[in-house]
Amino acid sequence: MWSTPSLMSHPLRRPATPMPFCLKSNSKAWVPLAKAIALSRKSSVMINKSRCVEPLFCCTHPTPQLSHSDSSMPRLFISHTVPNVPPALRMAKPALIALALTAGLFGGAPSFAANAALAPVAGEQMLDRIVAVVNQSVITQRQLNAQIQLVATQNKIPVNQLSPSDIKQLQERILDRMITEKVELERAKQIGITIDDTRLDDALSGIAQRNGMSLSQLQQAVTNQGDNWTGYRESIRNQIMIDELKRREVFERVNISDREVDDYLKQYTGANTETTEYHLAQILISVPENASPSQVETAKKRADAVLSALKSGESFEQVSAERSDAPDATKGGDLGWRDLSRIPSLFIDTIKSLKTGEVSDLIRSPNGFHIIKLVGERTASTNSAVLTEYDAEHVLIQVSSQRNAAQAKAEAESLRQQIVSGKASFASIAAKYSDDKGSAAQGGQLGWVKPADMVPEFGAMLEKTPVGQISPVFQTEYGFHFLEVLKTHEVNVPTETLRTQARQAIGQRRADEDLVNYIRRLRAEAYIENRLTGTINDSSAQ
Repeated sequence: MWSTPSLMSHPLRRPATPMPFCLKSNSKAWVPLAKAIALSRKSSVMINKSRCVEPLFCCTHPTPQLSHSDSSMPRLFISHTVPNVPPALRMAKPALIALALTAGLFGGAPSFAANAALAPVAGEQMLDRIVAVVNQSVITQRQLNAQIQLVATQNKIPVNQLSPSDIKQLQERILDRMITEKVELERAKQIGITIDDTRLDDALSGIAQRNGMSLSQLQQAVTNQGDNWTGYRESIRNQIMIDELKRREVFERVNISDREVDDYLKQYTGANTETTEYHLAQILISVPENASPSQVETAKKRADAVLSALKSGESFEQVSAERSDAPDATKGGDLGWRDLSRIPSLFIDTIKSLKTGEVSDLIRSPNGFHIIKLVGERTASTNSAVLTEYDAEHVLIQVSSQRNAAQAKAEAESLRQQIVSGKASFASIAAKYSDDKGSAAQGGQLGWVKPADMVPEFGAMLEKTPVGQISPVFQTEYGFHFLEVLKTHEVNVPTETLRTQARQAIGQRRADEDLVNYIRRLRAEAYIENRLTGTINDSSAQ
């Protein structure tokens, strides 16, 4: 078995896997389950609002730049990294979610629903309709619209400027991933995965603690914004169940021998050696298992169309969200930083030939057709017995619905200047203005951190900021920061730690491949009726 490290507690740190999160709608237009199944053969359902309950809709989070403000309450940034869930070991972006205090995420029907492509027929008011049936569960148009709005916000997709065909593609991609989540949750229940209230309370307490609140304060914040605390708890419970499913049925089944670890250390590590790391993104057009020649040809045509769109100048992130079949599609296909040990050998020569910003031609694998983008390249130390840790403090100013990027940067510059000029202390500025509420409660202090544990831009700034000086304002995916390094020290890394890291790197590479195949198998065994595409997968009929 390969082991997993404990989860890092601070939101700027890169946890080993992005934790999912759920959002709950206050919308009252919802189909009771029994009625929905009874009407499942109809293409559209007109609902009586007086007979409705509130739905939950879930997604896996990727991007933290969601910020809302309210005149009566401060902004709250809730980190949904769930304790006691062994991660998938990917050095990925951490999962932050804004606990929205105005309508938009937790408020009424999402604004995307007003798009003409989703509007009801003239003269009718379509409150909701079923867009997919997954075994005995359903997904409604309202739930789908909410996820589209979230993905569009995260990937800066100009929804109102999309053509009807582009909107259709985006809907189909996102619905497909919602179907996958339904299938995963049903499998988790089927094999007896349950999350008791004690474990759930521990997870919620961790969320509260990372945001400078007690559990009762978190509950009050959720309630104050008009959300149901019971529903919020259940959405987090469901996500822990899905993570536990992946841990049991994929990650724990990856076995790595000591010989493999020895070979890895010999090949990829060594005192004071350096290796090249590649920041990659991908688009995958999948091919079914045992695909017929016509199915392969259809997938190839899709892939060629995607490649043409990229070469014509379309955004890689937008095309990924709309058309990619990869699990990370809604994150722009971002695979993070990887050294050669964590890149499939099939892709290595192609990646080495790319320049930063370039996109590959089609790469055929057993899973389908891949398009790889080289986002960045850097040199990093693979193994050093001595590592430098930094005692640092920082201030974060996020972009929000009330503050665009230019305004956020200007505010950060102004706050930094107040500290440099001696008009205010770092601690007072952080406590009053920083949008990282977890560290703000400590005057901006992060404690001892390693650059490799932080998001790349933050880690790089730590390394080049002299002790006792305040860095320039810099940008990460979370917003605009400035930091101060209070002191540094060196720590020795035990040999066993290096072996654990090697085992994790090997395990991650295998688990990435195994997880794709596992999800594909779960879907193949389920009854799935996708009403957007008009397709039905019925394993019982095969």
